[in-house]
Amino acid sequence: MKKTLSISAVALMLIGALIIAGCGGGKQQAPKTEAKKETVKVGVILPLTGSEAMFGAMEKNSMEMAYEELKAAGKTTVGGKEIELKFEDDQSKQDAAKAAAEKLINQDKVAMLSGGYSSANTNVIAGTAQSKGIPFLIVTGSADKITQQGWQWIFRGTAAPASKYTGALWDLIDKVIKPKSVAIIYENTDFGTSSAEGFRKVCKEKGINIVFDQAYEKGAIDFKPMLANMKKTNPDVVFAVSYVMDASLIAKQMKELDFNTKLFIGGAAGYTMPEFKENAGDASEYVASTTLWIPNVAWKGAADYFKKYKEKYGKEPDYHGAQAYATMYIIADALGRAKDFTPAGIQKALKETDLMTIMGPIKFEDWEGYTNQDKPTTYVVQWQKGKLEVVWPEEAASAKLVFPVPNWKERK
Repeated sequence: MKKTLSISAVALMLIGALIIAGCGGGKQQAPKTEAKKETVKVGVILPLTGSEAMFGAMEKNSMEMAYEELKAAGKTTVGGKEIELKFEDDQSKQDAAKAAAEKLINQDKVAMLSGGYSSANTNVIAGTAQSKGIPFLIVTGSADKITQQGWQWIFRGTAAPASKYTGALWDLIDKVIKPKSVAIIYENTDFGTSSAEGFRKVCKEKGINIVFDQAYEKGAIDFKPMLANMKKTNPDVVFAVSYVMDASLIAKQMKELDFNTKLFIGGAAGYTMPEFKENAGDASEYVASTTLWIPNVAWKGAADYFKKYKEKYGKEPDYHGAQAYATMYIIADALGRAKDFTPAGIQKALKETDLMTIMGPIKFEDWEGYTNQDKPTTYVVQWQKGKLEVVWPEEAASAKLVFPVPNWKERK
């Protein structure tokens, strides 16, 4: 009986030892785990779904491209922490933009905000950031009023105030176009209204006769009644502010109505997009536009960004993508200089920004009633043979302006 118990005891001891070993009882056998690096969170709000999703996708792609470049250069580690981008979708809606901003601030505890595509959504995000005392670096939203309210937490670097998009255009108008009459059409959004107000004001100052001036509902399908009425006024120049699908339809329907004018000029936005050419077809030919950026600008890295984006995503980016790409560099620069990652620390670093980007030099200044607003560089481009050419200023031109443009029936 004793022998049996002794064997059983030994067996139990062996089984116990095996169980302990199998369960990793020894500390030396525990798998090694790396300590998770602390992060400084940056909330980025863009339209990833909805009517403006194509712009949001371009901007998100561009920010992520810039982030990977910065990471490879060791510039995403700041103050011992890794910059972490947290993207939120505003669904191309104002209420969703506000909800995204509140979530990022209250739940995710981001150190700062960025993003903002449409002016309406950007203004909502800006208002939320200002009330919460969180720095917000705008990517695209351009309505003048956003940086005209004295808001100290709001910064706009790569985007110009909408009324200032036409800087190079007015130089071209004064020296070359010299119109006696103009027609103005614009979408009834913050961006469209702000752009039209700026253009209208200068027309009046220069004594240019405004023969037609009308807003339209964004996303409309039939522009022919408006265009037919505008055709009757026979303007020398048409100035239009539209996003890409509206822009394409307006150009196509002008051709269908045989509406001829000496020059059709877009107020940036949709008229510079590759999708404008694709959707408008040959009606896009000779359409001019103001813009904030082109790939062959003198700023270092601009052409490389354009080439790399096209290779990676199979599409050509326009100035919206360049804005987002440059914004990521501004974020990394400011966070890299910030003494701490408190809102006040980041705000101070942003105010002291002096950085060269693919959008040109960036400084946040107070001027002409704007607060924390960079002074823009603008260009005039024109679609020629399916390619967007720089036509003004002359020192940056890649082609000569076609003016006056041929009538529709005279084109091949």
